[in-house]
Amino acid sequence: MLQKRLETILFPVGLLFAFLIFSAPLGVFAETASEMNRQIQKEKRALKKIESEISKNRKSGLAAKKKERSLLTEMEAMDRRLTLLKREASLLELDIQKKEGEAKTISVRIKAVSSDIETGRKIILARIKSIYKEKQGAAFKILFAAQDYPDLLRKIQYLKIVAQKEDETLTQFKARQVELEEKKSLLVEVTERMVADREALALKLSQSRKERKKKDRFLARVRKERTFFKRVIVEMGESSKKVQGLILTLEKKKKALRVAIPGRFSAARGKLRWPNDGKLVSRFGRQKHPRFNEMIYRKGIEITPGQGGEVRSIFGGEIVYADWFRGYGMMVMIDHGENYYSLYAHLAQLLVGVGDEVKKDHIVGEVGGTGLSDGSNLYFEIRHQGKPTNPVSWLQKRP
Repeated sequence: MLQKRLETILFPVGLLFAFLIFSAPLGVFAETASEMNRQIQKEKRALKKIESEISKNRKSGLAAKKKERSLLTEMEAMDRRLTLLKREASLLELDIQKKEGEAKTISVRIKAVSSDIETGRKIILARIKSIYKEKQGAAFKILFAAQDYPDLLRKIQYLKIVAQKEDETLTQFKARQVELEEKKSLLVEVTERMVADREALALKLSQSRKERKKKDRFLARVRKERTFFKRVIVEMGESSKKVQGLILTLEKKKKALRVAIPGRFSAARGKLRWPNDGKLVSRFGRQKHPRFNEMIYRKGIEITPGQGGEVRSIFGGEIVYADWFRGYGMMVMIDHGENYYSLYAHLAQLLVGVGDEVKKDHIVGEVGGTGLSDGSNLYFEIRHQGKPTNPVSWLQKRP
């Protein structure tokens, strides 16, 4: 009877080694995704804002259908749709990147767990073979080595603890097998979602290309058709007057509130850094249109961006406008004090909001192709008392 009890207690003694291996740390394979989650949430907020703006403009567009449709309004609708599609595509790309990271982490874990299971399996098989050969004699040798009765009790207690640990090891072994199956199922699920996201991304990119072609056809008509060109120029003149009216309204409010923005913008003529380091492609002032032989008046300049599309504030001040503006696309306007304003248009993204205080060289947006712009050019104006002035005379001379 005593022998049977001891056999029950001591049978799994050799599995102590398996316990020691399985209790060792496996390392941390999960990558921190907090930064990517912040980017995704930022994209979602921007997406929601664009969707809301498109909904409002669609309603106002329906009311305007009875009248002759504004060409610039039509172009802005194309720009908004294109921006929305790009945002949606950007969000999908972030989701795909996140899922790729998850899949990689899961795959690494699967490999580690599989390795542990294989190691455990070998140890268990080795122990079974050992028990078969020794017929549990090793445990009895420990007991027979006891010097007295108290020593025997201590050895029995020790063997009980070992048996308990080995039982826990077997439980962990089974748990690892369950984890392996769960991780494999999760990997399949993440991979399927990733495939669906990639298909959705391909669709958004295709829709984006179609919308871009519509915009390109619109701009081609402006370049080639005199009547179309004249209509657009008239509308751009109206938009420019609205910019002037906006500035005059802002100045009246400042006077009424007795607000004064500090700074000596007037002393910075010829010293200001360019808003982007790209090439000047369109100059300020009166000039003859190369195709229609018509005189046009450009109220600002256009810059093709060089490396990087960041748009910098030329001087410190307050953001007084950061939104869509008909004909200008996405636009930022900064009040520099002394009735001087700088205007940055055709942007792809706004990085500031109304009321923000900015310093010189602050990044206010990214160059894009919104508004009446061929390609991705930055449109830039400097206005004094609402009237445009030659920006080049304010900027540093280039070699």
